[in-house]
Amino acid sequence: MKNFEITFKNGLLIDKKTGKVINLAPFNTYYIQGDDDSFIIEENKQVKAIPLSSDKKIASLQKRHKNFKLEKIGTAGDVLYYRIGLGKPSNEDIQSEFLFNAVLDEDLYIKSKDLNKWTLCKCICKTTKIIEGELGLEFQNVDADSLSELYANVVSTYFNKKRSTACNAFKTFCHAPEGQSPSLNWIKNKPNLVLDLRRNALIIKPKQKEVLAKLS
Repeated sequence: MKNFEITFKNGLLIDKKTGKVINLAPFNTYYIQGDDDSFIIEENKQVKAIPLSSDKKIASLQKRHKNFKLEKIGTAGDVLYYRIGLGKPSNEDIQSEFLFNAVLDEDLYIKSKDLNKWTLCKCICKTTKIIEGELGLEFQNVDADSLSELYANVVSTYFNKKRSTACNAFKTFCHAPEGQSPSLNWIKNKPNLVLDLRRNALIIKPKQKEVLAKLS
């Protein structure tokens, strides 16, 4: 039986005597002792941002992004889906790919100055459910201020150092398939429901109007 006096810093367990990082072997049982205030309950880990109503959201974006064109591509309450695949699965991983939901707590907008390059605005969102895949532990909600941050937070929480936290949110997040149940098989077949298609529609329409104007 080994005993360590440790400190916790930057997500690492550090032996106070040697200064070395202690790595825990998966699927073992450990007993941790500390003062009551040494443990942070998950629900109290961070102060959650308060979602804005539709009127307040657009007013906030107009104030923050002056001289930008804003277009809404999602409504508060909408549910999107995204896949996470592990590039570096280990022996502790039961599966190597997973499907999650993403619930919009606010309306989702994209912005552009020239009507050609559109980028996503921040939007409070959360993942509340793993749709397909086995983590080997109880899933708890993950919150974020944007879709790309949500993806990164889920990776950091459940798949730390097993894949990149970066993603192209336009090509990663999909709307629910009509008449189908979301599944890994569905999302891997590149459904025509990714956010990128809504963005492209906004780019193409102005160009079509320009062409028609020249022809008339």
